[in-house]
Amino acid sequence: MKACIKNILVLIAIVLFNGTAYGEEVQQDSVIFSRSCSFEESIDILGFEKRLKDKNELYIVRNNTNHTITLIKLRVFYKTTNDEMLDYRDVTLSGELLPQTTKQFEVVSFDKGKRYYYHKSPDQNPKLEGYPFKITYELIRYDVAVEK
Repeated sequence: MKACIKNILVLIAIVLFNGTAYGEEVQQDSVIFSRSCSFEESIDILGFEKRLKDKNELYIVRNNTNHTITLIKLRVFYKTTNDEMLDYRDVTLSGELLPQTTKQFEVVSFDKGKRYYYHKSPDQNPKLEGYPFKITYELIRYDVAVEK
């Protein structure tokens, strides 16, 4: 029972970690989480790719924290190159992302009809008809691995 309570307290510490201010620490038993950057600065999208005929989108993500991250949730906004909104959705990136590292994640594209391509994606065939788009995103949440 004592171990179960400790696990619950660690989970509470994780929840509190997401709400802490810059540089603040949360301590529960022997687990200490310190934030080296603000929540918004914790995760960066360094690159994105979706060509016209791709069924997946590629995200290149950097972990700016000092902790292993196991899940990232983003709200992605898809817009025309004139900033008109096409769509938005929440995207979940699952997998270990070690501290201060970068990793690629693939998810199924919002573009089921394969009519759109990311305006910076390489090797676009000018003969293919499609519509360019760009993205913006908000970081909704990320999960930190609790390790012994």
